Amino acid sequence: MGVPRAEQRSRPVAKAEGFGRGAGIFAIACVCGVASGMFGLGGGVLLVPLLGLLFGFSQHRAQGTSLVALIPPTGVLALMAYSKEGFVSWKTGLLLIPGILVGGIAGGILAKKTKPRRMRQVFAGILVLLGAWQVLGAWWR
Repeated sequence: MGVPRAEQRSRPVAKAEGFGRGAGIFAIACVCGVASGMFGLGGGVLLVPLLGLLFGFSQHRAQGTSLVALIPPTGVLALMAYSKEGFVSWKTGLLLIPGILVGGIAGGILAKKTKPRRMRQVFAGILVLLGAWQVLGAWWR
């Protein structure tokens, strides 16, 4: 499915191809992998915006690509490292799975019905609000 071809063509796409583009994507992947392992973030907070801003991906394509890239390798490896140190609440984690599953399905359905520009606006708004909340919590708690 995805974004209609007409909407994909209307968005400017980065011109870089070949080795330079691949090297750039590899570099941001390394940064996102470190951030994901250290802070539990990477895909939504870093990789999605960087794929859109630096490489011209649509919001939909950036989010889908992020899911493919981050969930299997980083998720499993980070889980193993955190579990080894005793930093995993298995009960809470297992309770989160059904909600994430249902929410992920609902979110995918909503994303298909949402225009790319609106997707980017909502995504940016969520990042700003969460960032402000983190700033307040980090400095004033």
